[in-house]
Amino acid sequence: MKPLKLILSSSIALSIAFASTAIAPLSALATPAPQVTIAPITAITLGGTVTITGTSANAEVILKVIGPTGSVFFFDAPKVTNGTFTDTFIVGSGELAGTYKVVAGYGDTVDTEDFIVNALPTGGTGGTGGTGGTGGTGGTDGAGSSTKPSNIITTSNVQINPDAIKFNKVTVPDGKSTTTVTIDNKFLGDAFVQLKNQGKTEEKQIIAIKINAVETNGKTTIDIPASVLVEGMKSAPDAQIRIYSGKESYLLPLSVLDIAGLAKSLGTDSSSVTLHLNISVMGTDLEKLIQESAGEEGATSLGHSVDFSITAESNGKKFDVNNFGSVYVERQIVYTGTVKPENATGVLYDPVTGEITFVPTTFTVNADGTTEANIKRNGNSIYSVVTSFKSFEDIKGHWAKSDIELLASKLVVSGATDASFAPEANITRAEFATLLVRALALTSNAGAASFKDVGAKDWFAGAVGAAVQAKLVSGFEDGSFQPNAPITREQMAVMVAKALSAAGKTVEGQAEFLNKFNDNSQISDWAKTSVSQSVKAGIISGMTDSTFVPSANASRAQAVVMLKRLLQYAEFIN
Repeated sequence: MKPLKLILSSSIALSIAFASTAIAPLSALATPAPQVTIAPITAITLGGTVTITGTSANAEVILKVIGPTGSVFFFDAPKVTNGTFTDTFIVGSGELAGTYKVVAGYGDTVDTEDFIVNALPTGGTGGTGGTGGTGGTGGTDGAGSSTKPSNIITTSNVQINPDAIKFNKVTVPDGKSTTTVTIDNKFLGDAFVQLKNQGKTEEKQIIAIKINAVETNGKTTIDIPASVLVEGMKSAPDAQIRIYSGKESYLLPLSVLDIAGLAKSLGTDSSSVTLHLNISVMGTDLEKLIQESAGEEGATSLGHSVDFSITAESNGKKFDVNNFGSVYVERQIVYTGTVKPENATGVLYDPVTGEITFVPTTFTVNADGTTEANIKRNGNSIYSVVTSFKSFEDIKGHWAKSDIELLASKLVVSGATDASFAPEANITRAEFATLLVRALALTSNAGAASFKDVGAKDWFAGAVGAAVQAKLVSGFEDGSFQPNAPITREQMAVMVAKALSAAGKTVEGQAEFLNKFNDNSQISDWAKTSVSQSVKAGIISGMTDSTFVPSANASRAQAVVMLKRLLQYAEFIN
């Protein structure tokens, strides 16, 4: 087992360091690495709780658990109190039995300890949902004695005959499989009618396609005629389709699909267009590249990365669907073990650049001890989950310490240098725009940055262009953006309010929210609505209880706190 080491990415100029996601190794700190010990761990049976205890002279330790397959099962950074630390997690009943390895420490100074997870006794629960009874003959998926995958379409309250779904699974020599799923058009059309008959409800109107028992080490493609969706949306315009495939699921609001525009791009009409909704689990070669990219950011990939994509096809022509506007489409990946939200984040992996970047993600721990990562983005790509922990020497005791550590660990912000954050330094307009673009997981677009003082080769051009495209920023009357000028508090509030809108959140601005500020008359007219929206949402507050100080320059610490509140309000992080 290699030592648990955070890897430093290449150094960058101080003036642009805040736009980077580089994470310094903890070994860069001046104090020497302390000794760490882990106490022996008692063997458990699947479904049981593991307790890890140990000693360390530091304030906290990085703790990682490796499963029997060599992948990361659990990650945390427990605090050390009076020289000892403790942590617990559940190994769910559906996980693998075998030997697990615990690695704890910092840098090159680590201790390891193995523990055994025993399988459930033969003749256990045996598939509680099937006909196998309690004698253990029902199979591990709870489907009784049948080995046929459970394929059903359901709406919010209706289950449709599983014979409506047909699938064809093909396995190639390398062991990977492709499962193509087709749905009887009549049954799918009837599902939309049933949604209509349910009437308007506060719940989402969902048609779920479940492929529960199909192996997840390959690609699942659901083929749906566009004409069926066009007709169905006449009955249920707010309908969504949710695809379940093993440990992955994809919730697609049909309103984000411009079917007429897709047909036009393919030189045809919707009657001859087929939509392919794809969920593809990455192979070991790509997982290795993602792990390497994570290592360069001082993070660890949990593995099980997934490519979610949609393709429109007609007469041999194909068109990829990658832009959903301001709608953040949800995808779910289930990971073994408990994942701590403060140390984990979803990431997008770009196979062209080989880089990983933050993606809005919330985490939910399930009753069986697994963790569901709910990844949200307004486009398709390859997604994964990584874990990390980052802190800086100059934020000890600072009022924003926890927020800075949170967003640094999620690869949203980075330090002014490898070991320092400079929390009270000013932040520029370009830097804050870049952080907003990163927080919303927007795609770089240097071509849209049409300001006279933003050059195509400037480090911030792509981010400023993306911010323009998403309507997060606008320039000054003279056509400039003033990228290197410090951003004021009211300018920051305007960008934050526009970011809320880009994230699909509506906040009504009300003038009375500004009445509590004695200096509200100093807030520019063009900023008052946005400031009131940001105040109402709880994202920005006054410098004191009674003053806002709109023209004051914002600090880097203030920017991080605003970003954290924005991400939580938009439900982009826990």
